[in-house]
Amino acid sequence: MSLFTHDSTTGFVSLLDHPKNSGFPVTSSQLIELIEQSQFAEFEIISANIGKLFSPTKDYQADSLIIARALDASMLIHVDEKNMVAEASLTTAKGGALMSIEKARAALVDAGVLQGVSSRALDNFLGQQFAQPAGGSYKAIVAHGRRPKEGSDAKFVRLCATAQDRVLSPQAKEGGKVDMRNLGAIITVKPGTPLMQRVAATPGEDGYTVFGDVLPAIPGKDLPLQPFEGTKLDPTNPNVLIADCKGVPVALPRGMRVDDVLCFDNVDIGTGHVDFDGSVIISGDIKDGMHVRASGDITVLGFVESGQIESASAVTIMLGAIGRKRENDEAFTCKIKAARTISIGYAQYCHIQSEQDLCIERQALHCDLSARRLIRVGKANDPRGKIIGGNILDAMRIETGELGAPSGTKTRVFIAQYWHDLRQKQLQIADFEKLLATKSAALKQARKKAVKIPASAKRQLFLDKIGASEQQIDIRIANTKRKKYLVKQRIAQLLATSRLKINELMHPGVELKIAKDSKHFSRIYPPHSVKMSEGKITQSF
Repeated sequence: MSLFTHDSTTGFVSLLDHPKNSGFPVTSSQLIELIEQSQFAEFEIISANIGKLFSPTKDYQADSLIIARALDASMLIHVDEKNMVAEASLTTAKGGALMSIEKARAALVDAGVLQGVSSRALDNFLGQQFAQPAGGSYKAIVAHGRRPKEGSDAKFVRLCATAQDRVLSPQAKEGGKVDMRNLGAIITVKPGTPLMQRVAATPGEDGYTVFGDVLPAIPGKDLPLQPFEGTKLDPTNPNVLIADCKGVPVALPRGMRVDDVLCFDNVDIGTGHVDFDGSVIISGDIKDGMHVRASGDITVLGFVESGQIESASAVTIMLGAIGRKRENDEAFTCKIKAARTISIGYAQYCHIQSEQDLCIERQALHCDLSARRLIRVGKANDPRGKIIGGNILDAMRIETGELGAPSGTKTRVFIAQYWHDLRQKQLQIADFEKLLATKSAALKQARKKAVKIPASAKRQLFLDKIGASEQQIDIRIANTKRKKYLVKQRIAQLLATSRLKINELMHPGVELKIAKDSKHFSRIYPPHSVKMSEGKITQSF
């Protein structure tokens, strides 16, 4: 016969009779042991009541016979500071009801968690009740907010090839071989030819917190399609750029230009120097001492032999450029300069300067190279070319297979030299800040004197002038602080992105300078990268 009775309504477990009346059990320990061996073993024992049952007292009939109780599973919800993650903490039942999916969802709603609840995570979380001991606790994340997805900027898709595309895609001959001299017909367009299409920016997708608050997305930049010389917007579709005249298409960042084109077999003493407002295509070579200058692209399918090239656009030299070895600090006889990207097969004894990227397919021997952004020697994806000797005067990033030569040929590499200009701007801004601070202090002194002027009309006149001057000073101080912050950001970005990457070997004799820090290398190094870290040049292997 059982000693206990269970009230399913309240969940309480009670003794049928007081131990002092029944004579059993005789101790609190014995009673607890009997509970643990019964069907109520998982219930929460009420130790205070059990202790009173076995304590000496005359009025024992007043003692409560409730010795245990059933506790349902309970759940608490914790949301992180950013309201993006909701974590549930569950205490398993002690003889009571399990936490159901309905009760769990109600608890989440009560805590304000309205969005981002994962049904799968919640099911897995509640399923662990069967594996946990009675009264045990465990936690899990059951809801995630969603961060806003930024919109994409407007894109510009070219609808036609350019002269540079033509050079980089020679025509195939029979048997699968490629004829590097045969580049097919010169690419020209006629009025009305589609050149570029604008794909509009997207607005992005709003995010939300677990409380249901909307996190607005940042829309993409809706940049306009820009018509340049020889082009116009399609009258029937403002997102399409078409040719307005016959000529050679030239790709620009947010539009295209159509240039007149001038073609030569070679540039030599027979043609004279070339100075053309448009694009120039030379199917042969530029001979010794000849100059070619153009406002558009310059494309050379052969060699440049101690010639000079200057383009307000891009330069492509299919085979290579060669100058004469110079003595001491003489200028190179071969000079190539472009406002945009320069692509060249190989270079020797040349001065090459690009305002964007400089791409050399095979190697650079004893050259002076300079680029605003990237200098790459080798194929695009995994450069394996060689830079031997000479000077890299400036670049942000350099990628090559080998740098220097086994013989220890002196090779000087300068990266992020624009840092010096930015640093000079910082010093100028600091000096200007001091000047503004001096003027501001002088105005404060003037105000103190002005308030002592006895004549009210004269005093007010001076105070008005001082107030106007202070307002102008405050505006200039705010502008100076903004310029100071922007320059600091540009310096940080320059140092963070500037690096040298070696894919095969770096030989002895390399002198490297990044911003103001310099380092000499006197041994061979395997593939690695070099960058600035905490103001010092560091190598990562």
